[in-house]
Amino acid sequence: MKYNIPDKMAGFLLDNANPSIVFHVKNDILKNITEEEKEKLHDRVMHEKIIRSIIACQKENGWLGNGFHGPNKNAGQYENQEVGVKYLGEKLIYRDTPVLKNAIEAFKTVKSDLFGSEDTDCNQYAATGSDIIMASCVARAGYETLFDISKEIAVSLESFRRVTEINSVTDIVKIRKRRPERVNPEGIAYVFEKHEKWPCRYHLDILAHTDSWRSEENISMLAEAFRKLLKDNELDYSPAYCVDIGHLVGCCGAFREGMKLGSDKGGTHQVYLDLVEYMCRCSLYDFVPQLKKEVDRIYDSIDEQGVCRVNFCENALKGMGTYSGGQLEEDWRSKTRKLCDVTYRAMLILYYAGKIGNQNRSGKTLAADGKAIK
Repeated sequence: MKYNIPDKMAGFLLDNANPSIVFHVKNDILKNITEEEKEKLHDRVMHEKIIRSIIACQKENGWLGNGFHGPNKNAGQYENQEVGVKYLGEKLIYRDTPVLKNAIEAFKTVKSDLFGSEDTDCNQYAATGSDIIMASCVARAGYETLFDISKEIAVSLESFRRVTEINSVTDIVKIRKRRPERVNPEGIAYVFEKHEKWPCRYHLDILAHTDSWRSEENISMLAEAFRKLLKDNELDYSPAYCVDIGHLVGCCGAFREGMKLGSDKGGTHQVYLDLVEYMCRCSLYDFVPQLKKEVDRIYDSIDEQGVCRVNFCENALKGMGTYSGGQLEEDWRSKTRKLCDVTYRAMLILYYAGKIGNQNRSGKTLAADGKAIK
């Protein structure tokens, strides 16, 4: 390619994107923003409709809306603690903006059924628990150094490490058959033994947005776990992963053996931008072949205007929810706004993959297998 991809991508986003995206490009990637620019962008963000709705739903104790783990009949898509905090964490210019700061503080003080119970302790049940949901909110908001989530970071690492210690997930589960319509067409449920560990989307979210865990050893282990998870498990069905708390409940997006970083529908490959981004944030690009393939696909899709043209799974990017979504544009009513969200995520992926810059966040030199070079 003759054109300068980073400059082209930045130029397109700075000219067209939402103020939150402009801030992240200038502050996180280009690292050339001024305080005056931050103030102006902050003012524009604070006047956005969704931001105003989140501020309006905040209670005196700092809690957002009437829900914890996503929306419900009394809590809108963004007017609930989990999604509200994550959205604010990605959208806001200043971490100490009162609406976000007070929401984080609410995790320390609010004791109610909204926040879960001991029945969902992540030390008892694999890939589930109100504590890891809380920690993922804190991590996404950038509060790792101000709010102690060290236990949940350790559990996240232990959960991925467990993948490397066993032959298969079938070693640590009870296999139960249930009514097919309640689980999947085959009616197979993998029920984790109590006190077992297994990684889920929340664990990856926590690690992707924190730094204290980063070392050669941990990155190597994480790479090994994903290489194993991404191998074809040769199953012709996808069993439900559950835990037993007196009755079976689903895990928080537990990663399945044979997981994919994209889907193939009708002869078209679609990249899961969220999973690819988080894995790149964990410094895994050079060490997981399947990840490298998806990132290279994204890189090759950047056109001469700096726009990402890769085919992607819209459900994994549109809006924002408990398990997916990373839309920072207020809406996708125009094609340009949609392309801004896609191109911004692509730029983050290429940045953390070292395709535009050298971003090994561990600060260490690693070999191709993810192990430290002696």
